[in-house]
Amino acid sequence: MKTHAAAAARAALLFLALAGVAEAADCRSVVRPLVLSASPDPARLAAAREQCTAEAGSGSADARFQLAFFSLGLGGVWAPDAAIPLIREAAGAGVSEAQYWLAWQSEEGPLLPNDAASAVEWYQRAAEGRHRLALDRLARAYEKGELGLTPDPREALRLRAQIRQCDDRPQEPAAGQLTAR
Repeated sequence: MKTHAAAAARAALLFLALAGVAEAADCRSVVRPLVLSASPDPARLAAAREQCTAEAGSGSADARFQLAFFSLGLGGVWAPDAAIPLIREAAGAGVSEAQYWLAWQSEEGPLLPNDAASAVEWYQRAAEGRHRLALDRLARAYEKGELGLTPDPREALRLRAQIRQCDDRPQEPAAGQLTAR
């Protein structure tokens, strides 16, 4: 089980890094290349952790989210019990990427209990922040009646239109937001 969870966490880190994250806080720009590296340099890991800790201490919700990666396999540390509270704090502060992570884990696991209602709630909050993957997942759920939602083709179309609007109107995202490209 631990091997599966570790592989899932590494996949989650890679997924988030490749998902088209818009430039945000300095912490993120330092962590992202480390997440993509198969063998990140220990000195760079330490410097990134220090920078993210400082930014988190100054109130950056996105930096708290980035710090979670250090407990989800980045640098070889697997401590999801330390990461999840950081992700929850960031999500509560409006970091749509953290909200999407909670939705995804609530739907698919293995780090959170499977709970479709919680997944929908977090997908909706992330979608309010124009998180493209959340918008897409909700649209598919409304099309197919997944996640306990009643099929609603109109709602699915409305969500797809929001994705197209994201494509048509480039905007500066708030820190920690994935936006449609």
